[in-house]
Amino acid sequence: MKVFIRIIFYAAAFLNIFTLSGCSVKNKYKNENIKMPSYAQVTAVENKGDKEEIFNVNSSGLIQNESVHNLWEMKYNSKNSVFVYLMGAGENWENGSKIVVLQKNTKSEIKDFFAASDVKMNFSGDKIAYRTFKDSSMGSAQGMKVYDLKNKKQIQLKSRVLVSGNLYEWLDDHRIIYYGSVEGEKNSDKIYLYDFSKDREQVYLDGIRGYCTYFVPIGNNLLILSRDQDEVNLYYYNYRAGKFVFLDDKFQQIYDPMVNRKNGSVFFVGKDAEDRSSLYEFTENNGKLSRITYDFPGEISESSGMAQDKAGNVYFVGMENTGDGQNVFMYDINEKSINIISDHQGKYNIYGEN
Repeated sequence: MKVFIRIIFYAAAFLNIFTLSGCSVKNKYKNENIKMPSYAQVTAVENKGDKEEIFNVNSSGLIQNESVHNLWEMKYNSKNSVFVYLMGAGENWENGSKIVVLQKNTKSEIKDFFAASDVKMNFSGDKIAYRTFKDSSMGSAQGMKVYDLKNKKQIQLKSRVLVSGNLYEWLDDHRIIYYGSVEGEKNSDKIYLYDFSKDREQVYLDGIRGYCTYFVPIGNNLLILSRDQDEVNLYYYNYRAGKFVFLDDKFQQIYDPMVNRKNGSVFFVGKDAEDRSSLYEFTENNGKLSRITYDFPGEISESSGMAQDKAGNVYFVGMENTGDGQNVFMYDINEKSINIISDHQGKYNIYGEN
């Protein structure tokens, strides 16, 4: 199901438009006694069919935390006591979904859509962006929405941009960037920025070299994967200098990018032309792109998430050999080694503290 709801960018049309209402969501749980979760810096969710098991994760292994039902995605900021869950209304995508928010001992729902996906929380946890659908078909995409968790209302943006798929990311608490175009306007395929503190949209990056299929913010700078006819190139873009730096042309797609905001390094899963997926690291201060995994694990799971603990160790999902069940792996940042830390195979997703 999770694979089904994710659309490869170049096969998708520009279906997303900012059509946001200003309605508030009522709290149907007003009299309910809310127990707030206690999650580690890194968590793993194992899909067991009839339920999902949530584990706290550290370098020693997985420690069971709680069981939930129909959990599709989650984001959390423990410091500010904000936990956001995308929950299925049933076991399948055809049943739709809702967003459940736990915030400082209160619980509320966002449900002005049939289904949602690709929830992304800003750094402090007071806003989320996500995209919605009218029904179970991918062609029913309604567009990206932004929701103010603090004031429990959607934010209406002054924009005509058709956002492409899930290509939107937070730059900071008040600014979000997104790739798309304005319907009917030629040469409007650009990365745009919306500043909520000024309630204003502007062009963030023009002149992208080809058709943007993915981007990752590193502070104000970007990693950009672009397609130009048969060529797919990975670039680093220095925002202040306004310069592109070519990095590589072997990637067909990248998944699960994770940025260390302290040192500017980016870990991601990259798929090459032969459909092999490996773990890579881009280091901003020296511009170096490094491949981390080769033969172990034999395969890395795409779109299963990635997270980093306080020591800098990187957690991801993979299979020892193609066809095996999934395990949770850790890349030890100091030893430069890969270790299995789960004690059984399963179907996992990794999440990290926002």
